[in-house]
Amino acid sequence: MDIVLSHIYKSFENPVFADLSCTFKSGTLTALCGSSGSGKTTLVNIILGFEKPDKGDLVFEKKPVFSVVFQEDRLMEELSARENILLNGCNKDECDRLLKLFGLDESKDRVVSKLSGGMKRRVAIIRALTYNADIYIFDEPFKGIDSEMKEIVMASVRKMLCGKTGILITHDLNETKIADIVLDLDKIKKGV
Repeated sequence: MDIVLSHIYKSFENPVFADLSCTFKSGTLTALCGSSGSGKTTLVNIILGFEKPDKGDLVFEKKPVFSVVFQEDRLMEELSARENILLNGCNKDECDRLLKLFGLDESKDRVVSKLSGGMKRRVAIIRALTYNADIYIFDEPFKGIDSEMKEIVMASVRKMLCGKTGILITHDLNETKIADIVLDLDKIKKGV
């Protein structure tokens, strides 16, 4: 499902976007990067409907179903890692396979409040990946994950989102290697 943003204007205290137009292509994973304050999260919040543009159009082919990894984990702290993932109705075998792949097999029955920050991120990623959605949005999903595990998680995200529409917000250019397309908001806003 294409996401088309046309002539978007958005200001808070200061202008964030002035006449921004871009398209997120159906079936592709797009890395959205740019400097701090360039509007990455604001743009995604407009796509999700959390923010309204001051002017401009946002067009979808149909009303989309989103699966999101927010900057905050937004997990049910009193439930186990496994229970958090199964809340989305995913297959138990697939849940257990991903928990093992992401190094969480021995922690799957621990309550989330007892997990480290990096472990919580991995649970949030699995939960998002296993939800049947039209559009997948990951806002700085790999923060706090150690480098060795990060490579495994990134490869899994790439594989599972193949052929699906996804947006990866990142400030780490190394993470953009899993994307089909890279959109640099700083360059777009300068007309480069």
